Amino acid sequence: MDSDGEDNQQHRREVGTVTIAESIAGVRSVLLYPREDGHGWSKTREAATWLRERGVEVVLPMPLCQRWPDRPEGVELLTRRESRARVELVIALGGDGTLLRASRWAADIGVPVVGVNLGDLGFLSAFSADQLNVCLEAAVSGALRWEPRLRMKVEVRRDGRVLTIDSACNDAYIKHGDNPRLLSLATSVGGQVMATYKADGLIICTPMGSTAYNLAAGGPIVGPGTEVVTITPICPHSLTHRPVVVAASADILITYAGPGDTAGAFLTVDGQRSVALQLGDVVAISSDAEPLRLVPPDHNVFKVLATKLGWSGPR
Repeated sequence: MDSDGEDNQQHRREVGTVTIAESIAGVRSVLLYPREDGHGWSKTREAATWLRERGVEVVLPMPLCQRWPDRPEGVELLTRRESRARVELVIALGGDGTLLRASRWAADIGVPVVGVNLGDLGFLSAFSADQLNVCLEAAVSGALRWEPRLRMKVEVRRDGRVLTIDSACNDAYIKHGDNPRLLSLATSVGGQVMATYKADGLIICTPMGSTAYNLAAGGPIVGPGTEVVTITPICPHSLTHRPVVVAASADILITYAGPGDTAGAFLTVDGQRSVALQLGDVVAISSDAEPLRLVPPDHNVFKVLATKLGWSGPR
């Protein structure tokens, strides 16, 4: 990593906020979180070999890697709970989807996560596939730094009691099921009624999640590190219903208000966990007390957008 990159990591200025990076001491235990395909397994094996040759303990996530018939020798499988006291860093080897899944694991056990991009876009990964050894060397030498990224606490409340609690690094969305019906979603922000959306669904996302489902649904791209949450309707019936950006400190309440003749609404958190909603259920979203500890790319999000989405224009 060159000196300019180190300066960017140490003190990164974003639109509307200043984020100070925290150093990661040289790690002695790493969880490798692979993408489930041949390239992912190959890079994971390469990383495991490199780390173990330098005396670093390497573990893999259970049950994800149980299906890997030819795991590296001496690499242990751990559950999330078991890894809490054993792991100092999570390394995701895959695209943004893999990094997101690995981020949920890392956030739950309170350690940083860094991505090595094996996919196409790679908005979130700090390293490219050909920089795998650079990433590993930085991890063991103490050259990595993490920045806090907003997480959301997501509750489903039914009949006055909390039915489920989850945390979202990327987004939480309510959407119809197999029956394509317009949903009625009564939404308030910070205790003030905002709107009753008539739409196929509603996406609530963090700045990190703004380049995922939110972007595909026409929502805004939000600079990383900003303390805001975006509310984006999915195919709203009214053209006046537009995406809204609110302070992360404002609690959001969404009541599933219809239709009542079909149980066709689901809440999905980070694309991983889904809950079937009943009429009258309330989805409560607030800022999580514990952030995600993400090792970010050296370059800013706008450079990534210019490169990946062609914003730089024809060459």
